[in-house]
Amino acid sequence: MSFCFGQKQNQEDLAGSETLDKSKISPEQIIEQSIKKLEQPISDEEKYEVRMKMADAYLKIKKPDFARSTEMLFKAKEIAEKLDDTKLKAKIYGSIANQYSFLNFPEKIKPYLDLSRQEVDKLPNGYEKNYLTARLYIEYGNLEADKENFLVAKKDYQKALKFLGNIGNPNKKNIFQFRRAFYNMGVSYAYLKQNDSAEYFLNKALAIRDNENKEFKYFIYNNLAKVYAGRNEHQRAIDSLEVVLKEEAFKDNRLRADMYKKLIASYKSLNNKEKYIEYSEKLLELEPDVKDNNLRAINTAVSEEQRNLLEKISDKEGHNNLLIVGCGLLILVGGIFILFINQKRKKEKLLYQSFISNLEKQEVEETEKPKEIIQPEIEEKEKTTFSVPSSAEAMILEKLEKFEETAKFTNPKLTVASLAVMFKTNPTYLSETIKKHKEKNFNNYLNELRINYICKQINERPEFLNYKISYLAEEAGFSSHSAFTTVFKNITGISPSVFLRETEKKYKNI
Repeated sequence: MSFCFGQKQNQEDLAGSETLDKSKISPEQIIEQSIKKLEQPISDEEKYEVRMKMADAYLKIKKPDFARSTEMLFKAKEIAEKLDDTKLKAKIYGSIANQYSFLNFPEKIKPYLDLSRQEVDKLPNGYEKNYLTARLYIEYGNLEADKENFLVAKKDYQKALKFLGNIGNPNKKNIFQFRRAFYNMGVSYAYLKQNDSAEYFLNKALAIRDNENKEFKYFIYNNLAKVYAGRNEHQRAIDSLEVVLKEEAFKDNRLRADMYKKLIASYKSLNNKEKYIEYSEKLLELEPDVKDNNLRAINTAVSEEQRNLLEKISDKEGHNNLLIVGCGLLILVGGIFILFINQKRKKEKLLYQSFISNLEKQEVEETEKPKEIIQPEIEEKEKTTFSVPSSAEAMILEKLEKFEETAKFTNPKLTVASLAVMFKTNPTYLSETIKKHKEKNFNNYLNELRINYICKQINERPEFLNYKISYLAEEAGFSSHSAFTTVFKNITGISPSVFLRETEKKYKNI
């Protein structure tokens, strides 16, 4: 994940436009000034530039807003398509592909890259074509890198550097792309375990002075830490990361989460339990916010695409021939859609019945099993860095059994640290015991308890069918509707609304 974070972070220069000097004006001021400018009578070309500045600025505010950034990109896309401007379309399609890459939404990346390439091919030879072609090769390389085809990705980055070389020396407009190409070459070499080459290219990226995008150095240090850890120079990796984390200007929570993971791994290798636990706790606190931000941005992107499609259909309603053809297509698509829905609902019903059957079977097994304390078996096949004493392990297992019989797991503020305090043990022992005996990490263990609990409530208490999903999420212990829906589907195989629908059918049949 650190690979896609660093290579796809910045909308500046992806728009191909001059952004405001970040050393003189903050991202918040850019947004404020841009909103005021949009209230004035300005040309569509100016609106496009303003939207792109805002898309960049929303990624650089204190708490980055990926949803608003994505919304600005799609508004810029509307303008570019309205003007039918080849250069603007080439740039905005590339920017949207970049945004989807950053949001880890691979299905949407290549279609927009291909659209951008079609427009770039129409441009006359010269600076703009070389610059945008280089940008495209970087994005195609990123796409291959996300699929772990690092050899192919490296070749794309080399082609990007070739086209950038045709431009000449780096200047204010293209310097970021030079830096991205060197950076991505370095990351590719790091994943190919060629650490010397990786360090060389990462340091070349670090040496390029870019006052407009100072935060990019954080991504470089993050991957230099990966290189150092690959050489077992764990203290050097830790020093590189902790220097970044101490900087007041460092605000990116996605990158912060990735750095925490690297620090956890390095401290574990150095057998520093105190720091390992400290950064594990920090990561647990941070990850829900990161995931929720991504989900909101993806929802925004999908909504904008659907709205654009509906507007295009609406604009053509006056054309009778098109309407007749459209109606025919709608009938055909409608028939296919109905068939698809029927098949989907049959599958959902089977998934629902299977889940309920497993849930009821689990309840029977829990009722029938003896209550004596089962001493943990000593497993030699899996040695962990932190071995849990057998007495502590037995005590934790006993308390976990009692904990599962209560509803304390629905407390949304519950963490591995707070549960460890309740159990009078430490988080490491608790985490390792859960991993060994429940065969899942703490978060997954907690989520499964919560989902099983709320499903049981819905299944046994008909009044729960009348509750909103947001209330069910809160009742189960989730802090957000979106997180609840995602976890629910991962565990049951169906969405909460489908589960409610199938339960309602069951009650009617009864």
